[in-house]
Amino acid sequence: MSERDDNGMTHSVNLNQRRIASSATRRLLSQDGPFHAEAGEIRIERLSCQEIVKPLGTPLLVYSAARLRDNIAEAAAAADASPVPIRIHFALKACYLAGVVSLLRQAGLNVEVMSEWEYLLARRIGFSSAQVVVNGPAKRPEFLERAVIDGVSLINVESLSEIAFLQDLGRRLGRTIDVGIRINPILSRRLRGAFTPPGSKFGFDVPGGEAARAMRSVVASRSLSLQGVHCHSYTRQYEPGAHQACAAAVVKFLRRTEADLGIRIPILDFGGGFGSRYLMEAQGRTFRQFIREMLDPVLSLSGDRQVIIEPGRYLVNDAGACLTSVLTCKRTAHRRWVLVDAGRNILPPRENAEYVVMPCRLSRGRTLYHVGDFLCVPSEPIPLSLVGGSTASGDLLAVFNAGAYTFS
Repeated sequence: MSERDDNGMTHSVNLNQRRIASSATRRLLSQDGPFHAEAGEIRIERLSCQEIVKPLGTPLLVYSAARLRDNIAEAAAAADASPVPIRIHFALKACYLAGVVSLLRQAGLNVEVMSEWEYLLARRIGFSSAQVVVNGPAKRPEFLERAVIDGVSLINVESLSEIAFLQDLGRRLGRTIDVGIRINPILSRRLRGAFTPPGSKFGFDVPGGEAARAMRSVVASRSLSLQGVHCHSYTRQYEPGAHQACAAAVVKFLRRTEADLGIRIPILDFGGGFGSRYLMEAQGRTFRQFIREMLDPVLSLSGDRQVIIEPGRYLVNDAGACLTSVLTCKRTAHRRWVLVDAGRNILPPRENAEYVVMPCRLSRGRTLYHVGDFLCVPSEPIPLSLVGGSTASGDLLAVFNAGAYTFS
């Protein structure tokens, strides 16, 4: 389905996605949890939105420590129930707020970083080097050297030049460096949305033998030790089909290459790409079920294996909400607009955003508004941002699912 904007441009609108997200949010608020509605008002850990913003103003990102801890517990329970040992590394790029990340560390999670800046932040928050997995299609030589000297858990390499640099570094330092190799296998054409098609900037392609050649070069090195295979091709998934297909492709690749090279690779890193918890559960899937089905192909591998997962959005997205004030209400030929003080500088308009906007004082009105920002930049409404009810300048709105990949 599509809708037309003020300029006559037509844009696709996933009404089913909007309906699911909105109804799931209302269901979340109806429960007696950290985010709930009471006497017609949205409350976050028993405080009304008005109480929260009074000393601080808007726009304001608010995180519920209770919801975050609950999400951590769900992820940990899924790992504990898995027949394959799982190590959870929080994807630090999802949220840089030290207070939030500290709770993850205190709960015993590890961390995944993609840059030296992220690595230094993780160390400052209190993660040990042994808790760190390093990813990224390109890494500064200085960062790689620091990571090796500090003794990070694993470095997933994604280019031949990176392999050559680490090989020389290991020789110079007189130590063996543990590495993983990121691979891009062929996946079913029925699966859409992979961000690692053949020839992408990430990792090594399996078709054509690129990944196998990279493995041979690592195995032949005296200063490198091949400890892992990394495969991550999808984002914001609520069903395990795409992740299971990646796992099956990795298993197929390992069977062939391990036999050819006479080795066994102990670590399988499947990255992240998991959707927000309450939206996943609204579609009838718990994280425990997701992980169990995702890892089903791995059970056929012989020998002891360990799986790494790198959730970001699943852990922090629905733990955060952005409180924003209505500046202007206006009506055009095609839309009713509510313009707020939270801009795309705080809530990036990404395709995979899961924002749901609701008035902090719930009303029974049926008028629908599109929520836009105040910036002098052409932009579409905030995704999934139709707000129902009576709305006026000065009202407070809550943007749910704002805890990951936002201003945080």
